[in-house]
Amino acid sequence: MFVPTAIHIRHVLIYIFLSHTTMKDSETFLKNVYNTHAPHYNTIRNWFHRFEKDDFSLDEKDHSGRPRELDLDKLKHALQSDPFQSSRELAVTFGVHHSTVLEGLKSLGMRKLFGRFIPHHLTQANLDRRVDDSITLLTLHAGDRWLDRLITGDEKWVFYDNHHRKSQWVGEGESPQDVPKPDLHPKKVMLSVWWGVDGPIYWELLPEGKTITGDLYTTQLRNLKKAVDRSALKDKKVYYQHDNARPHVSKQVKQELMGYGWNVLPHPPYSPDLAPSDYWLFGDMTRAFEGRSFNSRGAVEAALKQYFASRPAGFYRNGIHKLRERWRHVVDNDRQYN
Repeated sequence: MFVPTAIHIRHVLIYIFLSHTTMKDSETFLKNVYNTHAPHYNTIRNWFHRFEKDDFSLDEKDHSGRPRELDLDKLKHALQSDPFQSSRELAVTFGVHHSTVLEGLKSLGMRKLFGRFIPHHLTQANLDRRVDDSITLLTLHAGDRWLDRLITGDEKWVFYDNHHRKSQWVGEGESPQDVPKPDLHPKKVMLSVWWGVDGPIYWELLPEGKTITGDLYTTQLRNLKKAVDRSALKDKKVYYQHDNARPHVSKQVKQELMGYGWNVLPHPPYSPDLAPSDYWLFGDMTRAFEGRSFNSRGAVEAALKQYFASRPAGFYRNGIHKLRERWRHVVDNDRQYN
């Protein structure tokens, strides 16, 4: 599907402007042609005002009061690097208005599912891959006892401050309670966790400023392997599941996992609904931490230890064994999200 670049849209805007088309009619025309990739009315207005001043240059200019435009390629790269970022964090990162980021996400066809940005509309190949992988996993073994030997891993940002602004009901003439605005740069730490039916097998918090790379993920896998060798899974056939984040599928990671003799499960792209950490563990963790604040990394670690140890009986097993019904949902409902 053709996705227009910013420079392409600007050339079209010049043509429309010179055709003496109104801004409102221009918006309608562009929506009919480019659908969800059409520019916002405010973007059209800003460029028309620029053309009215005989300024037909197509470069970006940071005039005072004029919203800066967002490079969609850079936005896409930022989402690939960290799909957990909020739209407001992205606005600060790129130095643009929050509404500009929302328009950029719309242009890229992205939405949030289970706390991460994914495309609104998957390609036919991605949709078919969801069905193919689900069928493969449903027929891998009869029954589901093999899931007791599954290890699944993923990453999540853990925030130091977990107070969130909520809507308030107030009477006529009453004022709502004062609630501090959220920090645009909230302090947070990246959690990497691997778990199975009996709970976490290995987890760690990344050092501040560190991001997941192929090298780091390989080191983490070696630590995980040591933990597995100390667990009930030692000398058993292990099934391993992780998503298709770039560090997870690097050549060195594939070679590392091959040396373990584990059966690495296929996982379709953009499918957090088929990842137990996303659809089960992380949502529960977010609810458990709601309203809590941590003043240090040590406090976060202590809270995580308490959280992992306090889950009710069957919690982890239920999350893992939900996989079969979720794979079945994809097959029975023509590839749609759970």
